Amino acid sequence: MGVTERCDDKKYIYNIWTQKRSAVMAKMEGKQCVFLDRSNHSQPNTTSPSSTRPVLFLLLGIGIGYLITQVLVWPIMDLKSHTNRTGASTPLDIDLTEEVRVLCYVYTKPTNHKTQAQAVLETWGRRCNKLIFFSSRTDVNLTGSVELPVSPYFRESWLKTKMALKYLHDHHLNDADWFLEADDETYVVMENLRYMVYPYSPELAIYFGSPGTVMSRAALRRLVELSLPNPSKCEQKDAGPTAEKLRECLENVNVLAGNIYDSEGRRRMYLIEPQARSNLFLHYDSKNWFWKFLAYRTQDGIFAWSNYAVSFHYVQHRYIHCFEYMINRLRTFGRKQIVESLPPKYNSAAKKDLGAQSTDAEQEIPADYAY
Repeated sequence: MGVTERCDDKKYIYNIWTQKRSAVMAKMEGKQCVFLDRSNHSQPNTTSPSSTRPVLFLLLGIGIGYLITQVLVWPIMDLKSHTNRTGASTPLDIDLTEEVRVLCYVYTKPTNHKTQAQAVLETWGRRCNKLIFFSSRTDVNLTGSVELPVSPYFRESWLKTKMALKYLHDHHLNDADWFLEADDETYVVMENLRYMVYPYSPELAIYFGSPGTVMSRAALRRLVELSLPNPSKCEQKDAGPTAEKLRECLENVNVLAGNIYDSEGRRRMYLIEPQARSNLFLHYDSKNWFWKFLAYRTQDGIFAWSNYAVSFHYVQHRYIHCFEYMINRLRTFGRKQIVESLPPKYNSAAKKDLGAQSTDAEQEIPADYAY
């Protein structure tokens, strides 16, 4: 066989292979086109609004569920587990909860129910033996709310106070030993409050304050039965601020003013909270309302604050939760615990000495302490 014949055979074989290859490729392309065409006709458009809507709703539901869990569920569970130091997990060495029963009544208004009032309910209010919120409207979501049919505005605050006192006298006089008045911008260290009033019998007519006032059962009885109905003993007009009028109505029926200063002469019930005192009212100003209110000049810095402070006023709801953490949950590792003891009981037979004792104590307070 010659060279020419072998070349012709190779060309012939190559041509046949090329033709078969082209045919196979054509068939494959045809099937692919058919497949793509079928898929285009049988499957919906995945980018259409109708197909993406379920996915969006699913993601939105997951997001809302996560937020509800973080904002509502976990904080409540955490508060129930840790905030009350009288619980079994972290018991107080000296627990006066049942020995010194305190009914707390808090003034609020509808616009504050979900913020200020709720913060009180979730924090220090839990340590009251009984908690009542007085508002111009009841709220099923605010446990213990009682409606007082008066305006929530300041001009009718004295009317609201008188109505609240009469309600407590008529419905809860024997439910507690002491009655604490506060508003929804107050934080109260209930353990220190009980410690302050512990020496005194609830049948001794005595009160402590302010801002905020805690009075004994005997003081409340005398106030409502003898003072409020008597124009010569108590202001009958409904308008005006309450603190000064309440003090006059109490003292006009011989209710004693208890000493609110600690053993070092530092006030235990504060008009403002520490942050405001350290910034807005750091330096003395004779024209400022804060300094006009105080009977004594104060020392600047942390040493002006009592170690057994009872209450702080003008505290926003976010800081009420902060106070709760700092006071009742924060621990310092390795710090030596202070050995504490209760003061002796006051001799109720020496009532006259109490007033002199309180006056002397206030006169002995250093000029740079105790506001």
